[in-house]
Amino acid sequence: MRTIFLGVRRPFILSLFTLFLALGLSAQETAKTFPVRTWTSVNGNTVDGAFVREENGKIFIKRPDGSTISTSREKLSPLDLTWIDTTTNAKPATKALSFTKATLLETTKMEQYKLVRRVIINTYAQLTNNDRNDKMLAFLERDAQPMFGWKFISSECYSTPSGKKGKLKTIKFLAQAPVPLREAVQMARDKFSIAMTDPVTIKEISEEGDTYWELQNPPPYLARVLLLVDPETKDKDIKRFDLSFPPPEKP
Repeated sequence: MRTIFLGVRRPFILSLFTLFLALGLSAQETAKTFPVRTWTSVNGNTVDGAFVREENGKIFIKRPDGSTISTSREKLSPLDLTWIDTTTNAKPATKALSFTKATLLETTKMEQYKLVRRVIINTYAQLTNNDRNDKMLAFLERDAQPMFGWKFISSECYSTPSGKKGKLKTIKFLAQAPVPLREAVQMARDKFSIAMTDPVTIKEISEEGDTYWELQNPPPYLARVLLLVDPETKDKDIKRFDLSFPPPEKP
């Protein structure tokens, strides 16, 4: 009877030991704390707090008073995202950068910025008929270089029920020479008259083998603003500005 008792008890003790060990590791992991630091949003607001966790697209921060707030990656500065990914060994975040509005002195030194003429892109977004060659969009494309300073401008339109060119779908502006990224962001804001929060946040994306920088939070009349990276330059300059527009509302 003694031998049988030992044979049953041994696995039972090992199971308990394994369970306590697992619980201990879990408690250690839960108890892991992070230091209080200053967090900065993309619009410049700051808050002090300690990182708690990232879950379901939300980042939780515990403030010194004990309350917990949540935010998202899109609202945090690139430096904060780098801290999270480095400290917590999280999956690397999409590369993001922020640019404040350039001063007048800075824009006077931007060569491509000075070459191109301002276009109020919202005016073109409101057009519902682009089928004829004597319309605004046709003039913009025809006079791309002599009047507006772009090497080339091309567009695509949504089709009307009758099969004609209706509302603007995409419009692409090819620069005369590669544009430094900081200058390109300023051109997107000023030369297309796009009202955006300051600073402007951009994220690096890849589509169909090309690398783009996408402007975040464009106004409602724009679906996307993409800056195509010139693959031939080492400094990641921009060669084209691609603007996309939402489809027309159904009657």
